[in-house]
Amino acid sequence: MTTNEWVTPSDSNSPNPIAEVRSPLGEPLATPGARLGAYVLEALFILVTLVIGWVIWALIVWGKGTTPGHQVLRLYFVSEKTGQTTTWGHTALREFVMKGLVGGLLSTITFGIYFIVDSLFVIRPDRRTIHDMLSSTLVVQR
Repeated sequence: MTTNEWVTPSDSNSPNPIAEVRSPLGEPLATPGARLGAYVLEALFILVTLVIGWVIWALIVWGKGTTPGHQVLRLYFVSEKTGQTTTWGHTALREFVMKGLVGGLLSTITFGIYFIVDSLFVIRPDRRTIHDMLSSTLVVQR
């Protein structure tokens, strides 16, 4: 199987399509619900730690290919090409540049429409949002 082929529910004839979607290397992709939960946790952690605690925590766990909210839910970012957990730099590119700068700018310009469209991409069969595609990452559950 090449890195661009997905194991989908139709490939396995599974009765539970959400639980069976996997990355090209066989790791289960994070469900849309888990990704929503991670987003809610991120917002909660930012609020509770008055931003600075979350920033420090994020800078530490980016090296493990995750963010504070994702870490609690055992979600990790992997490279679409290699399947390996993203490095600190790749995670910083994904989170700060693609989601923060590019996503923030596009959401501002489009009055939030970009944010909604990006979020809804998670229901695609490969469960990749626009920022996942821009940064060549997948979100997996471990």
